[in-house]
Amino acid sequence: MPKTKQAVEQAAKLKLYLPQLDKLEERLNEWTAEERFQAMVVKATRYGVPVFEGCYGTSTHEYGVKLDTIFPVASNTKPIIAALIMILLEDGRLELNDPVKKFMPEYVGGGKEKILIWHFLTHTSGIADDEFYKSVSEYVKEELKIERPGDDSKDEDWREYNEKIKKALELADDFDDRKLWHILNCRGGKVQHEPRRVMSYCNHGYQILKDVICAITGESIDSYARRVLFEPLGMIDSHWVLPEEKWERTLGRNERCTGYGWINSEGNYKSESGSGGLKTTANDMARFCEMILGGGKYNSKRILSPASIHEMTSNYNAYLTNEWDPWGLGWNYRHKKVDNEGSLRSERALDHGGWAGHKVMLDPKYGISVIIYFGEYDQGAGIYGDFGMINNMIIAALEE
Repeated sequence: MPKTKQAVEQAAKLKLYLPQLDKLEERLNEWTAEERFQAMVVKATRYGVPVFEGCYGTSTHEYGVKLDTIFPVASNTKPIIAALIMILLEDGRLELNDPVKKFMPEYVGGGKEKILIWHFLTHTSGIADDEFYKSVSEYVKEELKIERPGDDSKDEDWREYNEKIKKALELADDFDDRKLWHILNCRGGKVQHEPRRVMSYCNHGYQILKDVICAITGESIDSYARRVLFEPLGMIDSHWVLPEEKWERTLGRNERCTGYGWINSEGNYKSESGSGGLKTTANDMARFCEMILGGGKYNSKRILSPASIHEMTSNYNAYLTNEWDPWGLGWNYRHKKVDNEGSLRSERALDHGGWAGHKVMLDPKYGISVIIYFGEYDQGAGIYGDFGMINNMIIAALEE
C-alpha cells in the first residue's frame, strides 16, 4: 500500500484526499505491467510527513527495488552543490559575487576571469558546454598539435589521445585524466557570451563550483558534504565515491536502460563530478528537500538560514526574457513555464532532473516534495516526461 500509514492516520490534518493516492498507485502498477520502465521509486511528503512511498519493477542486483535503493542521480547533484556553496557563504568563506579566479587563480583567459560564483549557480556564466569543450579541443589541436578522435572512436583511441596530451604537457603517464582536463579547460576554454546575457544550462559550471568548494575547504567533496550536510540531515546513503560495500545496493540496470554500461560501472560508482556524481536514495533526498521547505531546518537541526533558503528559491533570472530562463540557485524555478514537469505545480515550485531517470520537485505553496528515481528505458516509452503526470496526481490529492 504505497500511501503511507501516516497519510491514512493524518489525512484530515494533512488535508489529503486518499482515493486520489489510490489512483496514483493504480496508474504506477499499470505502467509497471506495461514495462514502461525497468524500476521506479516514488516518495512524496507533505509538511514533512511521508504520504506516498512506492517501489516498482526489478533490479539486476539481488538487493532489489526499495526506498533505500541507491541511484546515481546525475544532475540532481546540482542542488546539493548549491547548498554547500551557501553553507560556505554563511561561514564567511565566500560571497556569491566573488570571481571564480579568487579561489582558482588558474581559471582565467578566454573570458573566464569575468565569471562570478552566482553566474555558475544560475547558468548565466556565458559558457555553452558544447562550444566551450570545442574550444578546448581546438586548443589541443592548435597549441599541442594533437588531433581529437572522432565521436565514434573506441576507448583505446581516447586513452591514446590523453597519453599524447600528457606527453606534450610533460606530465606523468599516470597523471589523473580528470585533473588533466581541468588543466585543459582552464588553459583552452573560451566563454561564448558575456555573463548574464543569456541562460545556458552548463554542466561545466557545477564541475568548477565543486572544485571551488574543495579549494576553500581543503577537503574532498565527500568529506565536506558529509560533515556539514549529510550527517546533520541523516543522509546516510549519500556519497560521491560510493563505498564498495554499497555497490550491490544500487539499482542494477539491464541492457534496455539508458546509460546502463556507464551507470553500472566502477567509474560511475567513484565519480566525484560536481555536475552529476552524487549517489543517493529517495529517502535521503526527501530529507534534503524537507530542509529546503523547512526554511533551512530539518528535525530541529539548522543547516541554513531562512535568508539563504530565500535566495536559493528565488528567481535570479527574472530580467531575462526567454520563458525557460527562470532559475534559482541550483534549482529550476517554474514561474510561467508550460512544460512536462506538472501543470498543477505552483509558480514557486522548484525542480531538477537528472539523466537516465531521476527527478526531484518541491513546492513551497503546497508544502510537498516528490522524489522519483527510476530506470529509464531507451526504447522511447516516454516515462521521463510522465513525471509531470505523477506530480499532478499527487498535487490533486491535496484538499488545499
